[in-house]
Amino acid sequence: MSVGVRPFRGEDESALRRVMVAALEVDGYPGFNATDLDREAFSIVGAPDGVAISVEDDVVCGYVSPRHDDLTVHPEYRRRGHGRRLFRAGLGLAADAGADEIRFYVPLSGGGQAFARAMGLAYSSSMWLMYLPPETSVPEPAFPTGMLVRPFGEWLPLHGFVALLNASFADHPGALSWTVAEIARAHARPDFDPSTITLASPADRPDDPIAFVRTAVEPPEEGDPSPVGDVRLVGVLADWRGRGLGRELLRLGIAQLRDRGVGRIKLSVEAENDVALGLYVRTGFRSIVQWPHWTRPLGAAVGS
Repeated sequence: MSVGVRPFRGEDESALRRVMVAALEVDGYPGFNATDLDREAFSIVGAPDGVAISVEDDVVCGYVSPRHDDLTVHPEYRRRGHGRRLFRAGLGLAADAGADEIRFYVPLSGGGQAFARAMGLAYSSSMWLMYLPPETSVPEPAFPTGMLVRPFGEWLPLHGFVALLNASFADHPGALSWTVAEIARAHARPDFDPSTITLASPADRPDDPIAFVRTAVEPPEEGDPSPVGDVRLVGVLADWRGRGLGRELLRLGIAQLRDRGVGRIKLSVEAENDVALGLYVRTGFRSIVQWPHWTRPLGAAVGS
């Protein structure tokens, strides 16, 4: 039997997706569905340098992507050392990316926590998946005077939008960042709709956005009679916070989604982000699923 770990390549996409689907069917990760897996796979293919795969007799049987907090082994190939090999590869990938720790999502159920402890990881924080019930009343947005609000378009160069994204989340607990190439690839998808991105700018500087909201409509989940709305991102530059822009952009995103016929609306938020979490709770979102994150400093010893 030949086993090993190597960098991800574009031609591995179908095999990667097979691993994802098989793991979801067996593990039933709470809060994850086929749409989420498709988004992650798309993101991985667009930034392959941060991903490694495990191979057994030329069969792709697992992958690690520190950027996505993800280490997954196909259920049929577990307990053969693939997880440990992928973890060691993940340490190198995280170091190459300039991180000082490695972080993974570890479900509350299953054997993930025992593996995490064996690798020297410890619980760090959680992200909450929250839902807004369809019957919840949300006020219409009312932006401060002197604010111009409009959809994404040719008026904003792509590099300017990416700069806004990265600056808005520079102090985010999850250390989010994007490249121009990644966003360009996402916007080139046939299903990309520029009207799902709304930006706010000072009226006296209309081409200088300082905040945004990004939404999406997803297929109905089990038991849903209508599509599900997703408030994917709400971002405000640090110097413009405390003026209610995040609240009004959230309300605008909810109104836009409801105009598109969604039922429930979801979003995710780091539990450590007290300001955002408080806003979502006051709006009527309810915490449904906890996604625990476990971390380990890169300099710590790897479990045997």
